[in-house]
Amino acid sequence: MSKIIITKQNSKLLLSLFKDNKPFLFQTAVLPGDNSLLGNIYLAKVKDVVPAISGAFLSVSVEQTVYLPLSDCDNLLIANRKLEEADSLKQDDEIVIQISKEALKTKQPTATTKLSLTGQYCVCEYFGHGLHFSKKISPEKKQMIKEAICDCNIPDRKHFSFTVRTNAGNLTDLSPLIEEMESFIHVFNQITENYKHRTCYSCLYKPEDEIISLLKNIPLTAYDEIITDDANVYSLLTNNANHHFHAINKNIRFYQDEMLSLSKLYSIESHLKEALGKKVWLPCGGYLIIEPTEAMVVIDVNSGKAEISSKHKNDLKENYILNINIEAAKEVARQLRLRNYSGMIMVDFINMSSDENKQKLLSILDTYLKEDTVKTRLVDMTALGIVEITRKKVNKPLDIT
Repeated sequence: MSKIIITKQNSKLLLSLFKDNKPFLFQTAVLPGDNSLLGNIYLAKVKDVVPAISGAFLSVSVEQTVYLPLSDCDNLLIANRKLEEADSLKQDDEIVIQISKEALKTKQPTATTKLSLTGQYCVCEYFGHGLHFSKKISPEKKQMIKEAICDCNIPDRKHFSFTVRTNAGNLTDLSPLIEEMESFIHVFNQITENYKHRTCYSCLYKPEDEIISLLKNIPLTAYDEIITDDANVYSLLTNNANHHFHAINKNIRFYQDEMLSLSKLYSIESHLKEALGKKVWLPCGGYLIIEPTEAMVVIDVNSGKAEISSKHKNDLKENYILNINIEAAKEVARQLRLRNYSGMIMVDFINMSSDENKQKLLSILDTYLKEDTVKTRLVDMTALGIVEITRKKVNKPLDIT
């Protein structure tokens, strides 16, 4: 049985996804009601445009400055002047932006002009049009959903771009998807009507609490129930404002036990310590060494206690190494999700001489990586036998949250 555990850790919420009592995902969120910029849509003022770094710095309040890549400025909503054809961003422009990344170490929050709203069943983008689908939805289901959406004749739907998420493919009744699409259209229509009449630094849209957003990004098929020992979170998930979670037939349980906390029941602190450690043991006795650097994440696979006897014949030795590497591949995929590493990842598996076994390992690793809800791609194996992986950056790594 798969469960989502939500506990309070160091003045933040920790979301843990457990499968068969083993953690597969850790994510943090601010406490309900705490201030967070992520996802907010503002009418911001351009302080400075810096072509040398292909970016601009904008103010979303008197104190807060954010960074905007100029590559994100193909489409602009400018409030204080008329946008001419082939016009570019200028100092003192008042534009509509959305915070896409939180501040990280010395870096300021990052903004984008590509406004989007993400829900449980779809993603709506302000600029663009058309209906798109997750690759994980079958062609038959895509056609059925497309016909149902067209039959509903949702007002203004064609003014925006919609991507139907994997979760919608599990719906027998599509009304939650339709309601979500209509609510996103309403938000964007309100922004379109109001942004030119608002004062600079106005917050035009603030998303729901971060913990709700995190839950909506986890596929419905990935868990059976949600358990929390935080009264505020339990109230947030069960009140009328979040009727959404009642519609998905997931049990939401409030845990209370003065003798044994929820965190101790699932040994969360021990699992966190392991997830932040350098060495990870494999069932076979081998282990991984995981080292994040500024440029990339490096993972080394070692045979460890699973020492290979010199008495083994070559073919048996090769298969033995393959089995260690397959165990390592499964754990590598889990650790990337667990630690939320992104960017370039290099994995040094134990060397194998058989090309057939190398291809088998890559195929199995690719299957495990595709289980990730974050876009992860197996690139190739280099001539030196190093496996290259890339993973999209969505949230902060676990070691700096």
